[in-house]
Amino acid sequence: MKAKQIVLVLALFTAVFSVNANSEIKKKGQGQQVVTLVATFDGYDEDNGYSFLVEDEEEGDEEVMYFTEITDAALQSVNLKSDEFVGKRFEITYEITEYEEEDENGYIEVFETYTITKVKKV
Repeated sequence: MKAKQIVLVLALFTAVFSVNANSEIKKKGQGQQVVTLVATFDGYDEDNGYSFLVEDEEEGDEEVMYFTEITDAALQSVNLKSDEFVGKRFEITYEITEYEEEDENGYIEVFETYTITKVKKV
């Protein structure tokens, strides 16, 4: 009788730990990171989204960053679809979300989406 109870308890622990391990893997596969930087708004384009010029301090030149997604709250604070703000500097906060997709051959590829969450004029 005790042997059956011990086996049952071990089976339950194994099942619980297996479920927790799978949850942890999903969380790691969908990691998120928040970044804040100061950049110059370069304009909005329906195909490329919102573009910002970001100064590379090490190289001394500028890079263009494109964001295709923006939260409603961020867009309401500053209408970046307007040409009025081109050339203006902003502190932008964006979220990088990592996700995985499996292609038709079974290979898993990791992608990132960049979503502007906050915009503040500097």
